[in-house]
Amino acid sequence: MKNKRKFDGWNDIDWGIELETIQFELNAITSHNKNNPNVEGKWNVWPQEMEGIMLLPLGFKPSKWSKEAKISDDEISILKQKWLELAQFIDETESISIGENTFTVTGIHGSVFSFDVSTEFSIWLPPNSLENHVFGLRGIRDGGRGKGNLARHIQYLEAAQATWKISTNSTDDGLGFCDFPSHVEGIELKQYESWSTYIQGTQQYFPDSLLNMLKLCIEDYQIWIQLHEHEKDRRKFNEEWNEKWPNGRPDDWMYL
Repeated sequence: MKNKRKFDGWNDIDWGIELETIQFELNAITSHNKNNPNVEGKWNVWPQEMEGIMLLPLGFKPSKWSKEAKISDDEISILKQKWLELAQFIDETESISIGENTFTVTGIHGSVFSFDVSTEFSIWLPPNSLENHVFGLRGIRDGGRGKGNLARHIQYLEAAQATWKISTNSTDDGLGFCDFPSHVEGIELKQYESWSTYIQGTQQYFPDSLLNMLKLCIEDYQIWIQLHEHEKDRRKFNEEWNEKWPNGRPDDWMYL
């Protein structure tokens, strides 16, 4: 058995990365595991000495005045292991790159997907949009207070519409539609609305959802099948809407 020796993960941290971004958080985990002679195979070292700097494992710094239920020590341990697993997968996968909060993933068929990741809200949203939606997302989380203020209401609406949306980095036809890639065979539709590219997280823990999302992008096939099904549902909804309200929905529609 190899003798363990002292290792300082601080020495490998890239301090040029912006703090309070997921890129910094994952880099801190990587610096404490990747070149650590005491770690073999599965990463298992959490950067304890950085607990005052890192936002993970929760993804945010909890307020002492928060009324939310406190997370248990067991749940924190589970979250840490899941973030360790995610960080190792990203480090070992060349097709994933991160710039602050923006992920870019190249699939095996050449598709390029990108999205921002928010650990505070446990969601992803369009690339380079997180900063613009933070206020709206916090307002939604706090119950959408101040909806009577039109500017705030619009911020809440835009943030809600951005939640779980990704970019497929495809060129639209000038009318807001993109072609499904040629490697996706046997699908009914040939195009999808470029604005409606939502892939929702489905796991209990956000790092699991993010890991699954990255694998889905790399696999570069089932993600298109999901987008195809969403496009079918969107068109069906619009058709039913137009049949029911051919002249637009009246203001008193709920009483009709």
